[in-house]
Formats: sequence, structure tokens, C-alpha cells
Amino acid sequence: MTVKPRRQMSVQFSGGEPTLSPYFLDSIRYARDIGYFAVQTATNGLRFAEEPGFAQQAKDAGLRMAYLQFDGVTNEKNAHRKIGNLFDVKLRAIEELAKVGIDVILVVTIVNGVNNDQVGDILKFAIENADKITVVSFQPVSFTGRDEDIDDESREKQRYTLSHLAHDVKNQLGVSEPMRDWFPLSALGPFSDLVDHLLGKDADWGSMKCGCHPNCGVGTIFMVNKQTKEMVPLTAFLDLEGLLSDIGSITDASQGKAITIAELSMSLLKNYRPESAPKGYKFADLLKQLLSQTGARGGKIGDYEDDAVEFPWRVLFVAGMWFQDLFNYDFRRTEMCIIPYGTQMGEISFCAYNTGVGWRNIVEKMLANASVADWYRKHGRHPVYAKGQDLELPEYFNPITAKIDGQPIKLKVLNG
Repeated sequence: MTVKPRRQMSVQFSGGEPTLSPYFLDSIRYARDIGYFAVQTATNGLRFAEEPGFAQQAKDAGLRMAYLQFDGVTNEKNAHRKIGNLFDVKLRAIEELAKVGIDVILVVTIVNGVNNDQVGDILKFAIENADKITVVSFQPVSFTGRDEDIDDESREKQRYTLSHLAHDVKNQLGVSEPMRDWFPLSALGPFSDLVDHLLGKDADWGSMKCGCHPNCGVGTIFMVNKQTKEMVPLTAFLDLEGLLSDIGSITDASQGKAITIAELSMSLLKNYRPESAPKGYKFADLLKQLLSQTGARGGKIGDYEDDAVEFPWRVLFVAGMWFQDLFNYDFRRTEMCIIPYGTQMGEISFCAYNTGVGWRNIVEKMLANASVADWYRKHGRHPVYAKGQDLELPEYFNPITAKIDGQPIKLKVLNG
């Protein structure tokens, strides 16, 4: 497999549930072998919780991130998934993933009137367990598939937007400013340009670049102390807009590496607000952590992918990703899509693949190599959980260490 130009991409295996595939670990291993370091899987977490040692197998294969479905911080708030103790299952999955060093990304589908009241509680959970969780990605509901038949009244009641998210974070968490702290995901582009410049034109790989339409996604950054759990929005003590503008000028100047880092340091000094920074967080920490987070630390991207343990403050990225449906479709967003599906027919935009008649239906029907019945005959049936039944987990020697409000979480007691 060859890719030109060779720019880092976040390679995500999805499904269905990708961990059920007999080729899952081989696929992860292959992605790493050809040079990608941001290899992740979208998952419900069940296999990581049910199968002791599976997280370690995935880590050994090269899995770096688990994109974990997560709808709330109680079993009740997850009840719509039809597993009675699903929150407990998620906790075990998080424990096993974090134990072996796989970053956990909480992925929250938000439906207005269903779980929009969980935004603050989910972020509090992530902050309190920042030693395990690196990103929270909120995804306002997209009315696709079966949901395309939704009536207008229900759609209007359940519609949730990125603006709702920014205000719910402030109102439920009690911190952040919607107009100060949130930026389009594509605003991170200057950081990618900076990394490319620092690594040089002869680097084997260019940095990952997010060039999506500004309406596709937004993000903000919280700095969380892993010991005290103190949290401060990055933009409370750093003028990010000013820094992004400066970085554009710095990369356009195309000076040598030493001068570029000196210019970057000067820009950080200019935009740094020490009086608003968390106690004990120094300017040198900010510079070092910026180089680490952007991938500019070391001789190539990925040299320091596991250096988060060096920093007492965790960068907790909070994102909002609003996928399209037939009721808000914008072809300009599709043209600028940065999340293509890799298929035998080429790359297809995420929203084009999943919306309306959808390429998903076309591709899957054209290229199916087995019916469900054929697959079950060859590979056996996997368990199906429904009707609110509990999922019984094996006994683990390591306890659940995640906490809520400073207290261990009481798990549901299963009978039998």
C-alpha cells in the first residue's frame, strides 16, 4: 500500500462492532506496520470488558485509541441501549484499556430530551478520571437510517446543535465561555503547518491536518491536574486566537528550526496570561506540552506518543462533531470532508456514505461475501443482549478505580 503525499491520518476501524471481526488484531497491526501511529477503533467496549487480556492484545497489535460509545454516567442513562448494567460494563472497559496504555475517547451521541442533561456530568467524570480519559467527543444526533422516518415535531424536539453544546457545557459544568473557548476544528490547521515545517521537507510523514468545514465540528481544551483534578480552560490563560495568527506568520517566514522555535516561544510569551494560569503551571511546561501535543517533539511524528505521563497536567480535548442528515445536508461540507470511508470503490465522505439512500447500502450490497446466516454457520453466533438484561462479567483481580465525586463507583450486583 502506498499513499502520496504521505501525511499522517487517524485510521479508525468501525462497524458494526469491529472487535467482533476475526481480522481485527491483524488489521490494527497492519495499519501500524505501514507507518500510521494514530490507530483507533470505534467500539461499544463489550469485548474489552468481557475478555480478560483482550485490551493487552490490542495494545500489542498497535491500538492507540479506543473511541468508546458512552451515553451517561449511570446505568439508567444507558438503558436505551438495552443492557441493564451497561455503565458498569463501560467502567470495566475503561479500566482495562487504561491499564495497558490505550487512550480512551468517550463518544457521546446527544439527543435533546434524552441525554442532553448529561453533558456536565460526563465532563465531570472525564475530569475526575483524567488519568484514563483523553478526549470527550459529543456528537449531536444525526437523523439517518431508521431515524430518517422521524416526524417533523419529534425531529424539532430532539434536534441538538453545536451551539447547544457550547452553552450546555457552561451551564452544566459552570466553567468556559461559549464565545471565547470554542474554535472550529479546522482552526488547528496552523499547528499542522508548524509541525511540517519543523520536521522538514524530507520527513517520511507529514503531520495530521484537519481541514474540515467550520460547521462540521468545534473543540475546546481543558487543562486537568491528574492529581488534584483541578481544571482550567486553556483559553483562560492563553490567547489561542492570537497564537494561531502568529503561527501562520511564523511558518510563512520559513526560518530554520532554531529560529522557528525561538519565534514560537516569543509568541507563547506574548499570548500567555500567567496570572490566570493554574498554580504551578509554568511557561516552560506550556512550551514543552505544545510541542508534544502537536507531534513536533522528537525527530518524527509519534516519537513521543506515550509521553503524557511526563506531564502533571492532562490536556483534555472536548469536541463536538455534527454529522449531517437529509434535513441539514450541505454539499460544501461533503466536499471538505476529512472523515472518508476507505472502501473497495475508493474514499467516500462519511456523511455521503451514511445519509439518505447512502453509499453504505450500495457498497455493502455490491461487495457482500456472505449472508448473516452464512457468517454464523462459519464463525458462530456472537451473544446478543437486549430487553434490559444484565451482562455478566468475569471476575477481575484489579478493581474499578474510576471515581465520581471523589468516591468509588458502586456497581450493580448481579444475581447468580
